[in-house]
Amino acid sequence: MEFSFMYKEGGAHPDEQKGFTDSKPIVEASVPKIMVYPIAMHIGAPADPIVEVGDQVKVGQMVAKEGGFVSAHVYSSVSGEVVAIEKRPQAGGGEVDSVIVKNDYAYTRAEPIVKPGHSSEMTNKKIIDTIRKAGIVGMGGATFPAAVKLAPPEEAKIDTIILNGAECEPYSTSDHRVMFEYTDEVIKGIDIVSQLYPDLKNIYIGIEDNKKDVKKALEKATADNKKVTVQTLKAMYPQGSEKNLIKSLTGREVQPGELPADVHVILLNVSSARAVYHACELGEPLLERVISVSGTPIRNPQNLKVRIGTPIESVIDDCEGFSEIPGKVLSGGPMMGRAVGDLSVPISKGMTAVSVLTRQEAQIDEPEDCIMCAECLHVCPVSLQPILISEAFERGDIEKAEKLGAMDCIECGNCSFICPSKIPLLDNIRGAKAAIQAKQEG
Repeated sequence: MEFSFMYKEGGAHPDEQKGFTDSKPIVEASVPKIMVYPIAMHIGAPADPIVEVGDQVKVGQMVAKEGGFVSAHVYSSVSGEVVAIEKRPQAGGGEVDSVIVKNDYAYTRAEPIVKPGHSSEMTNKKIIDTIRKAGIVGMGGATFPAAVKLAPPEEAKIDTIILNGAECEPYSTSDHRVMFEYTDEVIKGIDIVSQLYPDLKNIYIGIEDNKKDVKKALEKATADNKKVTVQTLKAMYPQGSEKNLIKSLTGREVQPGELPADVHVILLNVSSARAVYHACELGEPLLERVISVSGTPIRNPQNLKVRIGTPIESVIDDCEGFSEIPGKVLSGGPMMGRAVGDLSVPISKGMTAVSVLTRQEAQIDEPEDCIMCAECLHVCPVSLQPILISEAFERGDIEKAEKLGAMDCIECGNCSFICPSKIPLLDNIRGAKAAIQAKQEG
């Protein structure tokens, strides 16, 4: 994969590769016989299964209940029979307890989670309760439970909402197509969220300058709302990272250890905003999402509307399979995505894309010793020292890695791509973060 650094400080310009799918309309994905619902598709405590093997479930029926304050409910996206509750591979690596449902193809629906058509009459508490009930999480990949994110302490005095449409990962065009084809639903979702903040002054919709069709559609849809600014941003990676986007649009800086609410900002992904509309106005829990399935080895790359729980192998079949033996299949894009070794891994709430690389594109060179070029420092958008964190992790010095700010890493992957010695910096930093978190949890 080509990777150029026209503007190196804090950002990069990887080959976008969006031409595979950016002009292709969203189409419905096939629904396979067996659906898999991991109980941990979010940051925080795993959900607790509330069904048993042999139970009959409906579309939109809860199969796992949130396991704590920072957690999210899980729903069945088909009707059928629970045939197993067992560990299955997941996109983030390893295995996780999952509820397995055999699809009966009847699509019998459960009762809506709230009475449809009354979102404008909801109190703030009702809106947050409904978002929590729907199991909505950050659908740009962060997977933080939305009900927690959207309800900061009152003293935060939120005055700005940012709708994150800066889809900077190569290959992925799912947010692009959602903003273009479901414009009204996304804007209505933001309208519902905006009811929560009495001090609200500005709503920024941040999109990159490679989405002119989206800009036109959004400006038309928001013409009557004086608080809304559709702001075009330079296409650059990682333009869509939370801290970068806040600084680009508001000039405010989120310091290490702080949250966007500390600078009076709430930031929401476009698909999450659409999910809020579906929950509050239509009474639907989070059952589906749009993903891009793309890459040179894919015969017919597409943007698919997929029921959550659909195995990756099914969406690849929808795209007519592989034209050549792939070198790597990724959950997400090539910068932040994780390699998937088992195509039975299901589409989860935070999965934006399935990207497939050729053997040449995925070529993994043997790492060599650091040559102290400092390139990883130059491209880090949050001003970390990736090589030092990586070396601390390799030495087992987790305390040192924590002092170097490992937990502030946004896992953009710039450092790994630029490293001429092919040191797996991102993998090592992810390892350090996991070790720090495990230490903090005792």
